[in-house]
Amino acid sequence: MARYRRIDVKRPAVESEPEAMQSVRMRRAGLKSAMSGLEIAIAAPAPGRIGEWARGVRDAVLVVHEVWTRHVVETEAPGAFLDELVEAAPRLSKPALRLREEHGEILSILLAVEDRLAVELEDVEWAESLRSDLTTLLVALARHRQRGAD
Repeated sequence: MARYRRIDVKRPAVESEPEAMQSVRMRRAGLKSAMSGLEIAIAAPAPGRIGEWARGVRDAVLVVHEVWTRHVVETEAPGAFLDELVEAAPRLSKPALRLREEHGEILSILLAVEDRLAVELEDVEWAESLRSDLTTLLVALARHRQRGAD
């Protein structure tokens, strides 16, 4: 019998942990929650209920966009987390730059998906194509979260 690790268990904050790291953990948890909501929305059955499916996906995408915007602002603003990180560990300047670049790349995917959701072409082929784009978005978000953790 296979054993599975629980990934939804939150690590308790360490009392000596800097406030910035606690904030990062909370942002990561919020992004993971938004990603899970989007995954659930796109996995819902679409045939025969395209309009309802599209509304659920739109709502989930809006949540991801809001969480993503907050994430970018709180990590990229002057003096924010990435600046503090590079100041404390200059060797991390290149990975920090990559994270900043990914912010724009992921925002572009988000905006493209939102544009597609605004068009009323709600048929099964449209839904399947959109699911593919949304899966690409989820993969990009998951990779970004992992690079940030690394």
